[in-house]
Amino acid sequence: MADARLVAGLALLAGLAAAVALGPWLWPLDPTFIDPDPVRMLAARNLPGSAAHPLGTDQLGRDLLARLLQGGRISLAVGLSAMVLAVTLGTAVGVLAGWVRGLDGLLMRLTDAWLSLPLLPLLLVLLMLFRDAASRALGPEAGPFILIVAALGLTAWMPVARLARAEVLSLRERDFIRAAQGIGARGPRIIRHHLLPNLAAPVLVAATLCVAEAILLESVLSFLGQGFPPDFPTWGSLLHEGLDDIRSHPGRVLWPGLAITLTVLAVNLLGEGLRRQLDPRLRDL
Repeated sequence: MADARLVAGLALLAGLAAAVALGPWLWPLDPTFIDPDPVRMLAARNLPGSAAHPLGTDQLGRDLLARLLQGGRISLAVGLSAMVLAVTLGTAVGVLAGWVRGLDGLLMRLTDAWLSLPLLPLLLVLLMLFRDAASRALGPEAGPFILIVAALGLTAWMPVARLARAEVLSLRERDFIRAAQGIGARGPRIIRHHLLPNLAAPVLVAATLCVAEAILLESVLSFLGQGFPPDFPTWGSLLHEGLDDIRSHPGRVLWPGLAITLTVLAVNLLGEGLRRQLDPRLRDL
């Protein structure tokens, strides 16, 4: 029987993903529309929830529900892309460190050095140094997206590497690995056919935690004004925009904050459920 946490996390995450993916069809208002008439634009600013605007409007009269759905697509895309990069790099480093004894010390000291760096200041420095160059080279939308994904992925691979290394060190002493070596199987074949399949379960659990961490960090960066451009909304940038009006219009901060909270909760429930489902020692706890 599937773990209740796994079912709840999967259902919640699937619901959020479906809502943001189908956003343009569920709520077709343009999230970037600003009324060109200054009188109407002023009248549309910071409206409360209504039938026309269920979550209200922002300081420029843009529909908050449409912006929340668009921001969710960007935030989830950042989280998933950064997770893929971090898991790929971390697994590669961990497998090499655990299997090739001559590389173990070097790779683990490199991992420890990366872990010792202050994460948030490092991300802020990277974005301030390279954001303009990335925008000029790749475009105003693709440039910041690729830069943020790369920065998050390249600063989140270390826990995955340490986990993968520990698993490989345990697996390499198992009888089936020794049997594969005994019949002449070489390192690449053993890694591909024996180590990686047995690493799938713990790495999958670590991947869910990487998604949650990436979404939170992207939200923090956007909240600090160092994430995506203002016309490229994410949940973090919506929080940043609503901060000045938090007393008079708390909904502008409440709704993106709630979306971030529910997404991180869903991912954490999914990760905990997967851990219990894939580890037979925890299934009955």
